Amino acid sequence: MNEPQAYMIGKAKIGHYKSAFDKSLKLFSSLDPLKMAARSGSDYNPATGMFTVNSFGREISVSYPDGCVTFRGTTLLPIMGWRLVILNYLGRADGTPLLGQEISYRELEDGMVFFNAFQRESIYPLGKWIAGKSPAIVGSAITKLGGTDRGDADISAVFQALPRFPVHIKLWIPDEELPGSANILFDSSANRYLHTEDIAAVGGYAAAFLIKEYQVRTGKQWRQITL
Repeated sequence: MNEPQAYMIGKAKIGHYKSAFDKSLKLFSSLDPLKMAARSGSDYNPATGMFTVNSFGREISVSYPDGCVTFRGTTLLPIMGWRLVILNYLGRADGTPLLGQEISYRELEDGMVFFNAFQRESIYPLGKWIAGKSPAIVGSAITKLGGTDRGDADISAVFQALPRFPVHIKLWIPDEELPGSANILFDSSANRYLHTEDIAAVGGYAAAFLIKEYQVRTGKQWRQITL
């Protein structure tokens, strides 16, 4: 597993997210850790009281029952929303096998309610960003984030955002006739592991991490990404 990049590291302060964290921690601490591990596809060590969750090519530790989320072997914290999503994933996962059928965000539970925002904040920026980018460098960024090539678009990658939660990003490079475009897809089992609003966050991280990783590799910024 790779070391965390600077853009992945967050601060301890959670601010207005406190109520969401409190709710997530209450559920997390009330559940059997061995059952959570089995349902989520994560590892749990009863001797240390630690989960290990693989996410975007990084190993992340979660202590039980207090729910402290850190990059494994460090005291570094993932960005705040990422920490919350991981806790919510462990608490909600029900062990449903991946169904192998990809769906768009709008096809999720109540996905149409949030689709316009997800499209505006995550899908459209990717379609604009891909113009002029080096496919080889994009490919190396995908690999660094633990992604694998699918080959069904100009650039296509599946990221293991969480152990049983793949995110598929498709990118089409602009040409003389068509502008650049993108899509973000999820397995049809997605809502068995996360609420629809959390899924928007995960898809957003997949898009933002890819852009940020490209920036790291080229030293050039397209625009600032807020995570």
